[in-house]
Amino acid sequence: MTALEFQGVRVRLGRRRHAADVVKGVDLTVPAGTVVGLVGESGCGKSTLARAAVGLVPLAAGRITPGSGVQLVFQDPYSSLDPRMTVGSAVAEAVPKGAGVDRAGEVARLLDLVGLEPGHAGRLPRHLSGGQRQRVAIARALAARPRVVIADEITSALDVSVQGMVLNLVRELQRELGLTMLFISHNLAVVRYVSDRVAVMNRGRIVESGPVDDVLSAPRDPYTRTLLESVPRLR
Repeated sequence: MTALEFQGVRVRLGRRRHAADVVKGVDLTVPAGTVVGLVGESGCGKSTLARAAVGLVPLAAGRITPGSGVQLVFQDPYSSLDPRMTVGSAVAEAVPKGAGVDRAGEVARLLDLVGLEPGHAGRLPRHLSGGQRQRVAIARALAARPRVVIADEITSALDVSVQGMVLNLVRELQRELGLTMLFISHNLAVVRYVSDRVAVMNRGRIVESGPVDDVLSAPRDPYTRTLLESVPRLR
């Protein structure tokens, strides 16, 4: 079953004579219960595609389904949380409203799920490390009970020592929850570690996709081979 699908998606940014297509006719499927990695160099359109999926930028053409139930975890944990809200309030705000919902209990459950102590609920973001803030951002995304989570370069702003912890968390959540995720990164090693499938993006287009081991072990597209050659440890 497909959880997220991009069909002929085109995104155009800029105004009038300066407008340009940033995403150019992308077709991409994220099957339910899988992690699909989206990899490519900075500026190739990955983050724009993610923003289009949650309605932050309009489509010039194409369709994205479903049109709701998708949560985006942003790259920068330092700016993605309201500095005036406690961790507990930030997570509770995303919990769907309904009769009989124990918000405090749900916040505690979600914090535990991402490896944070209940006491973190009373802290402000400035009192947390970068890795802890990103865990809070993930908990907040999960609080909305989404069909799909899009993780946009969620480790790139973190210290190397912290990146592994967040990546391990992603893998654990996928196993425990059957999480469906579009995992965006410019780092092929990271994508290989967390993903079941991978799509390679170059200049706004998907140039290759398939099972992660197949694509990264025997790439067909010259651009994919170039990416692999730039990361010697993946040879």
